[in-house]
Amino acid sequence: MDKPLISVIIPVYNVEKYLDECIASVYEPDGGNKTEIILIDDGSTDNSAILCDNYGKAENIRVIHKANEGLSDARNAGLQTACGEYVFFIDADDFISRGAIKEITRYIMKTKCEICLFDASVLDNNGHIADESYYTHYGLEENRKYTGLECIEKQLVDHKDYPTTVWLGVYRRDYLISNGFRFKKGLLHEDELWTQKVLFNARSVYYLKKKLYCYRLRKGSITDICDKDNRKNISDLIFIFSDILNSIDDATENHQYRKLIKGNIIKRYLHMICVFEVWKYPDLDKKIDKQKILESAVCAKDRLRAVMLRISTRFYCMICRPK
Repeated sequence: MDKPLISVIIPVYNVEKYLDECIASVYEPDGGNKTEIILIDDGSTDNSAILCDNYGKAENIRVIHKANEGLSDARNAGLQTACGEYVFFIDADDFISRGAIKEITRYIMKTKCEICLFDASVLDNNGHIADESYYTHYGLEENRKYTGLECIEKQLVDHKDYPTTVWLGVYRRDYLISNGFRFKKGLLHEDELWTQKVLFNARSVYYLKKKLYCYRLRKGSITDICDKDNRKNISDLIFIFSDILNSIDDATENHQYRKLIKGNIIKRYLHMICVFEVWKYPDLDKKIDKQKILESAVCAKDRLRAVMLRISTRFYCMICRPK
């Protein structure tokens, strides 16, 4: 095929139940060869690998089989081998809306942007629409050029939050490669780190005001909390929040950007400490820089929470745990 405009990268691990729907939503045989699909079988132990090989017989679908090394490594493998001008990361248990690829193709050809953002619908286990507020870019205007930092600021001013999910955008591949943006191997919540760093450096971001991605809430996914040992979740999020707080200092000298973004990261940090009941893991509790949390908190409520955290993590979790 000719060089594609978009490479759709789909990591695959034990998702035989969902893979057909995912690929059917992406595959467009009449798409004019502007899209390639890369399936990265990350050591599946069900029939996913066989399904991938069957799909790989199509002209614009490629399959990579590799040992199981996690989602980050699979995405990096796809990014490395992609031929498209842009890359679009899709999780194999999700899917995109009908005609989404054509909508995105039209928009990126028009804007020539580094990043094109859009929104998502959320489906529960029964296929019903669930709460989708987090996966909407509130405050952004369509057909307007932003830097990545402006993009974050607009959402924080309008909505006091912004999504940090990799599949809510397509990214110019040479922008990612030239800046060394790779997913950190072995990290849970890896796109919360990757997406923000990619945005911090972007100079051309456009927003397509459409719900093009369909995210499936699935019990048993790798980020499903449930009642389990959350040591890995906690450890990785401590690393991510600390890294982002340092990264924003390096990304801009604009005090307003720094203050807004740090305040949002602290809000997420404090929420994580409560949700995962970090007081149950004293060794991890010691790794939290509670003074920096207090210094970076912006709103009065978060400053009060940070003070309680300084007094006692267990006390803070008991008082502030989500209802």
